[in-house]
Amino acid sequence: MKKIIKLSIFILSLLFVLNINSQDENYKWQFSFGSNAVDVQADSNTSFTEFFDVKQNWNLSKSPVSMFMVSKYVGNNLSVGVSASFNSISNYASNFELQGVTNDYFSVDAMVKYDLSELISLRLLDMDFHPFVGVGPGWTIFSEESYMTGNGSIGLDIWLNEAFGLTFMSEYKQNFSDSILLDEGGTMRWSVMLTFKFDQDSE
Repeated sequence: MKKIIKLSIFILSLLFVLNINSQDENYKWQFSFGSNAVDVQADSNTSFTEFFDVKQNWNLSKSPVSMFMVSKYVGNNLSVGVSASFNSISNYASNFELQGVTNDYFSVDAMVKYDLSELISLRLLDMDFHPFVGVGPGWTIFSEESYMTGNGSIGLDIWLNEAFGLTFMSEYKQNFSDSILLDEGGTMRWSVMLTFKFDQDSE
């Protein structure tokens, strides 16, 4: 319960920061929710193909809804946002396995997101494909430990119409921790979400 309370306070604080950012004539909001997978095997020595070793390395969320994200467009292709996710870890990094042990994994992250659609424009079958990149800090609770992370993200918004779409995102999270449950401090999080976009008019 204490972990949930801490995460809730952190989310509310980041949402407050989100609300006092630069304003436009209309607020540009995006809300996403979906599922995530976590790979604690990821580190600087991981080969490209190992990132996609789902059976061996990925921890798939047992809940179909395990990640939430909200962001606000602030101009010049930039958005600021915050996300929260939960998962459970049973596939550990090599030489760090804990047989028969499952640990809860919670994460709250902030992100500055840059939309690349002006540089890479693609429309196919009446769908708009908007790639993006992002960076930001995060806070993770894993087992009984909590620590900060530095995150780098790459993703794709696929807009089925003006206000509804899908978001696919991959994030590398550098863990600033000496956790005995982690390999070299790296974690990958993969997510797929339903996405809604709306305006909050000043009038």
